[in-house]
Amino acid sequence: MDTDVVIAGAGIAGCTAAILYGRAGLRVVLVEKHRSATTAKTLCGHYILAGTEPTLRRLGLWDRMLAEGARAGVPAVHGAAGWMVPTGADLPAAISLRRSRLDPMLRAAAATTPGVRVMLGTTVTGLLDDGGHVHGLEVREHDGARHRVGARLVVGADGHRSAVARLAGAREDVADNQRFLYWAYYRGVVPRGPGSAQIWRLDDHVVVATPTDDGLTLLGAFPTKEHLAAFRADRVAALESFLARVPDGPDLSGAERVSPVIGTADYPIIRRDPVPRPGLALVGDAAMVGDPVPAVGCGWAFRSAEWLADATTGPLADLRAGTGGERGLARALRRYRRAHRFAERHDRLDRDDARALPPNAVQRAIRTAAVHDPWVARRVYRFAMRAAPVTGLLNPVVVARSAWVARSAPAVR
Repeated sequence: MDTDVVIAGAGIAGCTAAILYGRAGLRVVLVEKHRSATTAKTLCGHYILAGTEPTLRRLGLWDRMLAEGARAGVPAVHGAAGWMVPTGADLPAAISLRRSRLDPMLRAAAATTPGVRVMLGTTVTGLLDDGGHVHGLEVREHDGARHRVGARLVVGADGHRSAVARLAGAREDVADNQRFLYWAYYRGVVPRGPGSAQIWRLDDHVVVATPTDDGLTLLGAFPTKEHLAAFRADRVAALESFLARVPDGPDLSGAERVSPVIGTADYPIIRRDPVPRPGLALVGDAAMVGDPVPAVGCGWAFRSAEWLADATTGPLADLRAGTGGERGLARALRRYRRAHRFAERHDRLDRDDARALPPNAVQRAIRTAAVHDPWVARRVYRFAMRAAPVTGLLNPVVVARSAWVARSAPAVR
């Protein structure tokens, strides 16, 4: 069995890549270990940052997500200086749709894209390797049948425990996270803060209230690890205690919790080379698992797959037509690696924040100025929503203006 692209993993990144390659006229085999097309990731948030809106619109998903009940808008952030409420008609929007609806929608879109073949219930067992160059996958179907899928490009989109990355010997750069996370869904939550969703950054802890489909609101806490004992003793009481102490916190007097409180006590941050071997690329969590606090995971999955497809579609089409060579694909994969640095530069700052240290003087000035100055607020928003590079915020002009605004800002009690 031969194809242009074989993709391991039919989650967000894998389906996005399959759709874009298929639309470009390439043949794609999409391999997924789960046997059901409706399987959804559970230990994962679904708040998709505003920097991903153009990708979702390009895929034709934005309006479909809204039709499924997704909630979209510009969130507000409360810090030590008060609420940051970005304004402007040109600001992109964040969007939230539970994975139980998003994942099946994506798989259906991939399966109905011409040129894409989806193999459910199929596990990756090995790489086809020719002198270090990867040219396909060895797979096993749920009935035990084994296949060799040859391809000009192999894509690992199989999550943070990526079998493809492990088989390729991809080096990992792992950082500790000093926060943990727990959340639950509630119905009947009445927001008391501004914005389409609310995020509180107080002391070392982060609390979120993000409305989503079916009238539900995800309420979550990202405390530092000295609070683990309280959550282990009573997750519900500990979560609601954090929610009760935030300024302008959600009104839960008429709300009902409709899910267990789920989460994890440890969430390491992982980064791998997105092109660990010739002929092989990693996307989504297989390439980088970011700190969950800034909610980057879903957005990076969509966008890294888009970066890869944009970089490699042309050379793959040339190879198929016999008008190009392997060097063209190698150059394209180097372009993808360079594009992925946009996410990696943000990840470096996220790793610093995951240490839960007090903000430095520059951070304090920018956060304070964002509350009082709409110009700074817009730049902070675009940075936080990954709609702008790191240098869009951390540059001399923004830092100088923030310092000036922060010095003249009224004192906050």
